[in-house]
Amino acid sequence: MSRYHQPVMLETCIRELKLKDHGIYVDATLGGGGHSLGMLKANPNIRLFAIDQDADAIAEASELLQDYPVTIIKANFQQLRTQLAYHKVKGIDGILFDLGVSSYQLDEAERGFSFDKDAILDMRMDRDQNLTAKDLINESSVDELKRIFKEYGEDAASGRIARAVEKARQNKEIVSTKELADIIESVVGTGSKESLKSKVRIFQALRIEVNNELGVLSSVLTDAINLLNPGGRIVVMSYHSLEDRIVKNAFRLAAQGCICPPAMIHCTCDHKRQLKIISKRPLVASADELAQNIRSRSVKLRVAEKIEGKK
Repeated sequence: MSRYHQPVMLETCIRELKLKDHGIYVDATLGGGGHSLGMLKANPNIRLFAIDQDADAIAEASELLQDYPVTIIKANFQQLRTQLAYHKVKGIDGILFDLGVSSYQLDEAERGFSFDKDAILDMRMDRDQNLTAKDLINESSVDELKRIFKEYGEDAASGRIARAVEKARQNKEIVSTKELADIIESVVGTGSKESLKSKVRIFQALRIEVNNELGVLSSVLTDAINLLNPGGRIVVMSYHSLEDRIVKNAFRLAAQGCICPPAMIHCTCDHKRQLKIISKRPLVASADELAQNIRSRSVKLRVAEKIEGKK
């Protein structure tokens, strides 16, 4: 369908979004356009806005969706409210988030996302931004690198890897993905499953930091919930435990009424319940999809619905 990746849990996403005629929907993570195409095929009568910050993704999706009525917006999804306001959209009937990095981005060596392909350390999803993974590796303090590796990679060797980076860059600037992978292996060894996991975690941690992926997630989920019309659905797919925790907590908070401390006699928080959680536990890929699409192995899909009340 798209060289970016086979869209994960496509049928589940479409089912849970409950697409209705003339409804307004948002694909907040367009990628190669697979989910958007599936939505438009499932109901050609929807009005669809699709957002992505990656120019390569937009070029791919634009070709795939050229025969369909879709408005494609180049922006980080943290600009969701502003971008929709430009198009005079005040409320939506559903929104889909497919978080993380696409298979195409990993496969394109020049993007610098993967330790399997030697390239300049880049990892920018939006190549118009200045900060790269090379900048972080060479300019961050040891303590800051340890924080990034530990917080976003959850790797037990974070401190030792940070110190190894510091030692290596005293001799020369660390420029390539291979150089960083070699430094990681110098700490955790080579050829083992644990070595592979450490490389995955450290590269993932850098990608998350470069693109501020978790920093913008909570705020955009709040914006998306506020934009939903009553009965509208929010569907979020995450591939990392920290992402899923943020989604779960955002849904849980929006599904609560009063959040005052128990000792309070009268409510002063004015917090109103906004959501009904549809998926009490995250949905996962079927055995058939797992066999066909390796990217679906770690996905957790959560669904919630806007209840009656003010947006």
